[in-house]
Amino acid sequence: MNRNYEYEKALWRRKVIIICAMRLQLAKRNSKKRWYVRPIFQERRNLGHHTLLVEEYKLNNSAKFYNFMRMSSSNFEDLLSMVGPLVYRIPTRPDVLSPGEILSATIRYLASGDSMSSIMYAFRIGESTVSIIVRECCLAIWKVLKIKVLFTPSTHGWIQIANEFHNNWNMPNCVGAMDGKHVVHQAFANTGSVYYNYKGAHSIVLLAVCDADYNYLLVDIGAPGRNSDGGVFRQSTLGKKIIYNDIKFPNPTPIDTAVGPIPYYIVADEAFMLLPNVMRPYPGRAKGNLPVDKAIFNYRLSRARRCIENTFGIMAAKWRIFRRPIIAGEKTVVAIVQATVVLHNYIKKYEKNQGIFMYCPPPQNDHNITRTFEINGALEPIGPVGSNHYGIDAKEVREKLKFHLMNEGNVEFQYDKI
Repeated sequence: MNRNYEYEKALWRRKVIIICAMRLQLAKRNSKKRWYVRPIFQERRNLGHHTLLVEEYKLNNSAKFYNFMRMSSSNFEDLLSMVGPLVYRIPTRPDVLSPGEILSATIRYLASGDSMSSIMYAFRIGESTVSIIVRECCLAIWKVLKIKVLFTPSTHGWIQIANEFHNNWNMPNCVGAMDGKHVVHQAFANTGSVYYNYKGAHSIVLLAVCDADYNYLLVDIGAPGRNSDGGVFRQSTLGKKIIYNDIKFPNPTPIDTAVGPIPYYIVADEAFMLLPNVMRPYPGRAKGNLPVDKAIFNYRLSRARRCIENTFGIMAAKWRIFRRPIIAGEKTVVAIVQATVVLHNYIKKYEKNQGIFMYCPPPQNDHNITRTFEINGALEPIGPVGSNHYGIDAKEVREKLKFHLMNEGNVEFQYDKI
């Protein structure tokens, strides 16, 4: 009896196992089939934007290519020859991304300001893959270009920059214009209020010095936005180099017969501290009660300082990633800013060598173009970043420069601007 019971029990157990296995097999057969590569991505080589637009425009429409990539096809190929080896992927599968596809998707993301989802559909690349290649490619661009187009000038280089400021903007011994911007982004994970600035947004800080032709000379990228209330300049690597005179500007030289030698200096607005090598306006201009000589000094300084505002404006106009808050991780946002800074310099330099000026046409050199991008964009002005206290040396340099601008260094139109 017991033996029959055990036999029946074992038999039923086997039947249950068989039935469960059959039901599982049937469920798998009826379930939605999953692909190794989704059909939309399988057609990338035929229907993706890299093939349909980038390669097509490269061959048949140079103007469209420039509009799409923000650079000429020869410029793109030159950049690809430098970046390609750093983003190359070993072909372990048929659909592996080529360096050209990686670079074109990244450049289009920066140029268009579209979301990574839009780039996914346009280039037929997985969204997580887009995020990875944008960060990797931006880092590669920064690595290969910073040594070519973003380095501290030599003594002779600083003197050349000073000559350009004097010729173009009538400011003697000026070697740069400095300002900073908040680069607004979506809140980073697990960072709390570290990047929360006084304007109620999350941001990193971009501090920059440019020359008279809208090229970046020195940059400091990545300081948390909350530090913008007085300490960002002093705490930044760029600020420390300027404060402690580690940049090694040329020795002071005379600007006229009456004033004598003054140091080479950078022009900045009232947000920055006054130093012997950093000139800022006299306070009180908003009230309209400044003496004529101080008002003229402020006008002449702000006229030269316009260079950095225009540099930011040109970059934001070309790279529309800055038209809205950036949605990306912390390292990716920093890499995006780094890449766009060196791309700005690289394209300008490349076009200058080719004798063309499409990236920054001459009409843009005649006025301030910043107001078109700051409203609701990812670049916002920073608040005060330096102390209002200054030393006797800095005050003396400013007084000498003011005297020069009112006498031997005056220009006819300055009295009409105050």
